[in-house]
Formats: sequence, C-alpha cells, structure tokens
Amino acid sequence: MEREAVFVLFLSVTSLSILLGFVAARLRQPVVMGYLLAGLVLGRILEHRDPSLVQAFADFGVTFLMFSLGVQFSFRELVELRQTVARGGALQIGITLVAAFAVYWAIGLPPAQAFVLAELSAISSSVIGFTLMELRGTLAQPAARPTAAILLAQDIAVVPLVAIIPALTASDWTEIALPLGRSLGIAALALLAITVLGVRVVPRVLFLVARSGSRELFLLAVVLLAFGTAVASEWAGLSFALGAFLAGIVVSESEFSYQVLGGVLPLRDVFGIMFFAGLGLLADPIGLLDAWPIALTILVVVTVVKGFIAAAVVTALGYPPGIALRAGAFLAQIGEFSFVLGLLGLQFGILDTAVYNAMIGAAIGSLLLNTVLLAMTERARWLLELPLRLFARQPVLREADASVPSRQYRMHVVIAGYGRAGREVGRVLQRRRFRYIVIDRDPVLVRELRRRGIETVYGDVANEQVLLAAGTPTARVFVVAVPDAFAAETAVRLARALNPSLDIIARADRRAFVTRLVEAGATEVVHPSFEAGLEMVRHTLHRLGIGMQEIQAIIAARRVDYYEEEARVSE
Repeated sequence: MEREAVFVLFLSVTSLSILLGFVAARLRQPVVMGYLLAGLVLGRILEHRDPSLVQAFADFGVTFLMFSLGVQFSFRELVELRQTVARGGALQIGITLVAAFAVYWAIGLPPAQAFVLAELSAISSSVIGFTLMELRGTLAQPAARPTAAILLAQDIAVVPLVAIIPALTASDWTEIALPLGRSLGIAALALLAITVLGVRVVPRVLFLVARSGSRELFLLAVVLLAFGTAVASEWAGLSFALGAFLAGIVVSESEFSYQVLGGVLPLRDVFGIMFFAGLGLLADPIGLLDAWPIALTILVVVTVVKGFIAAAVVTALGYPPGIALRAGAFLAQIGEFSFVLGLLGLQFGILDTAVYNAMIGAAIGSLLLNTVLLAMTERARWLLELPLRLFARQPVLREADASVPSRQYRMHVVIAGYGRAGREVGRVLQRRRFRYIVIDRDPVLVRELRRRGIETVYGDVANEQVLLAAGTPTARVFVVAVPDAFAAETAVRLARALNPSLDIIARADRRAFVTRLVEAGATEVVHPSFEAGLEMVRHTLHRLGIGMQEIQAIIAARRVDYYEEEARVSE
C-alpha cells in the first residue's frame, strides 16, 4: 500500500506540475510558480497524504538543488567581483536582515520567528533572477553585473544562515549564545573538513571512477558524494541542505565540475519539482486566509523593502540609479534558498504552520509581482530614481565597465574527442597558432593535455554543460571526432542549438550515420573508411600514370556523388 501511495503521489505531482508549469511558462512566469501551485492544489485533493512521504521527496529535492547550486558556485567569479560581492552583498544582506527583523518583531512575532523570516526575506533566487534577465534579454546589460554579485554573496551567506537556525530553538536569548557558537563552530569545522576532502580525497576518487570509463559509476559516485555529505552534515547537527551545498562546492573547482553538473541537472529538475511542489503540499491554502496579514507583510518586505535596499546599495557602489533600479527589481523575490530556510524553521519548530503558510503565499505573490516591478522600473523610471539619488555618489564605473564580462573563448575551434583524428586536427591548429579547446572523457589524457598547456574540458561531448564550458556558443568550428555515433549525433544537435552559425565537422564510422549527422545539423560529415578508399584510389591512379589534377577531379566528383547518394537514400 505504501508503494502504491508513493507512485500515486509522484504521478499526481508530476502531471499537475507539468500542466501548471506550462501555463506559467506561457505567461512568461518562472515554472517554479507552477510547481508551487500544483502542490497547493494537490494539498486539498490528497487530504490523507503521508507528511513523512512528502518530506522525503522534499529532502531529495533539497539535496539535488543545493548540490547543483554548490557545483555552480565559482570562486573565480568571487575573485573577479570580490569588491562588489563583499561590500554590496554584505550591505544588502545586513541591512535587509535588520530592517526585516524590525518589521516582523513590530507586528508581534516572537524573536526567533522574526529572525528566520528576516533570513529568508534577505535571500533572492539566483534561478529566477537569471531567468528573468534572460527572458528580458538583459543578461549582457550593465544591471546584470551587480545583480550577479549580490546573488553570489547571498549564496555564500546561506552557510552561516543555515547554521544559525538550530541555535534559535533555545527558550530565551541568553541561552542562544552557546548553541549558536556550537552551530557556527560545527559549520567552520565542516568547511575545513570539506576543504581538505575537496583538495585531497574527492578529486582522486572521482579520477579513479572516471578512469573506469563508466558513466553510470561516475554518476553514482556523484550522488553518493551529495547524499553522504548531506547525511554527515545532519548528523553533525546542521542540515541536509548545508551538507549538499558544501559537497557541491567541493566539486565546483575540480576538473570534473562540468560533467558532474551535466549529470546532476536532470536529477535536480525531476526532484526539484517534488521539492517546490512539496512546499505547497505541506502548506494549507485555507490556513493562508487566516495568515494573510503576515503574508502581506512578508510580501511587502521582500518586494518593496528588499528591492529598495538592494537598489540603494547598488547606487552607493557607484552604479547609475537606472542600473541600480533594475538590479533591485531583479532581486525583489523569495529565492530557492529561502524555501530551504523556511522548511528548516518548520522542522525545528521555530515557524508554526500559520507562518509557514504565510511564507508560501508571499513567495507566490513575489513571483507574480516581480514582472510587474520590472515593468514599473521602465515606465516610471524617472520617478523611482529620485529617492535613489540620495545614495548616489560620483560614479566609479562607466556603463561599459558595468557590463557582464565577455566570454573567455571566442572564434576558436572545439575538438570533441582527442583520438587519432582529433589529435591530427589539434597538431595542425597548434602549428598554425589557432586557438582550440579539447573535450575528452579520458581523465588521464585530460591531465596530460593540461600539463602540456592545451586547454581541455573533461566530460561527455553529449553533455550540454560540457559544451558550454568549452565555449561552443562563441566557437567558430566544432570538430566531432568521437567514435560513439549516438553521442556524436546528440553533440551535433546540442551544438547547433547553442550556436546556429557554427561550422560542424563530424565523423561517421558507418554510412548509415552520415545522413543522421547531417540531419542533426552537421555542416560536413567525414566517413573514415570511405575517405581511406579515396586515398587508395588516389595512390592507385597515380601509379597508373594519371596526373594529379585529374585524380583530384575524380576524387572530388566521387565524394560529392557518395554523400549526395546517401542523402537521397534517406529521403
């Protein structure tokens, strides 16, 4: 009966999430809102659901969500934006925490509840923020840079914010100091242990598993790392969420990060649905009506107060008020980390069901209002900029300097597979001083190439994250020299979608795959055995006394006939 309940719950949540997520996407809203609404609707239909079952699904979602975010956490970006991250992030989070806590305490909430709500109010959604920027075509505009820096600072701040929550269960403030110190101390020790493991142990283990050549074993090792660290974190008195995030950070700067991210993202997307829908399932829509004053207060704090504080901070950093205004609007919502903090507050008994329902309602409201705020920043920009000018100082950044940095790779060649064929292409490019990047799944070869100064990305060529890491969207030529025909076909389709103007040269070991690669988007397809036959023809005709010019004409005509014949057969 329990097995049947698991399948019914999973199928119900997935089906309704797809439907409402599709509606949200059509309305140009984040699909997360559809998942939350699906959970709220099913929460009334499945009245006899098992809360522990819903919680288990949510824990799976939290683990994959936090792990994938940790993998995407980049210390290189932190160094590049260190001043904006350190000053802007600290100011935005600190001022929002104080202001939000004051508001929540003023409406009569207990200090512990007020602090947890202030925590989750101070955090915005990286996923939603970047999605909105992408939908509005502003990823390359100046407002994206300070927005990304503050989002990065918020990701860092989640570690101590999560560690603080268990300490808030004390009965009064005098008893909080010791548990708080213990929680922060454990978090510091966990970070130290993670650092040691990340430098000494995890890369070696992943290298040994990757060396086996098995994609399945590699993915299982990654899942074990995510859940093992999450469980260890919970045993240490912290949380699943913090452990999974730290595990992701361990992998983030390793040579395997892009392959790990590509393997985890599908799992994150599946279980992420269960996480966001689970938040709705655990909420009570009827109870939300009773908690509407708190929900409205949270909504105002998250959208108006936090948005204005973020815009004021960005203005104080030297950005023009117009850019700061858009950055504040992109940050004016409740993020995925906020849901994690709220769920932890509920688990530790700090938040009651009424406050939790209010948080869910405010989250949905903030997602709906976010697009409205963005529209207001364009239509009433001159009016909204007036209060920001109080925080402005002489701009230290020109608009060109405030834009997102250009891609590291541009107009280069990507070589997928560094076997005999790929190696020959690389040698010629190196001699002619053309820049190229290699993609390969052999970890020994990857390390050897990097020692020789050749830029190399470890991973499957059929992994979109790996192609992005190699700069495929801005590449000039993509050479697919892997022997796996199905991986080559997938890689060609992905590369064509990422870069419609890309020249793609693909290898097909069997004639049947020539047409499939052309249909997938390959510009040229090379059939090695056929090309070897043409080379034999060239040598034979030359020995028989035929001139090289005539031989080249014969070979060229035969090559055209062969590939066109294959195209006609497929039609």
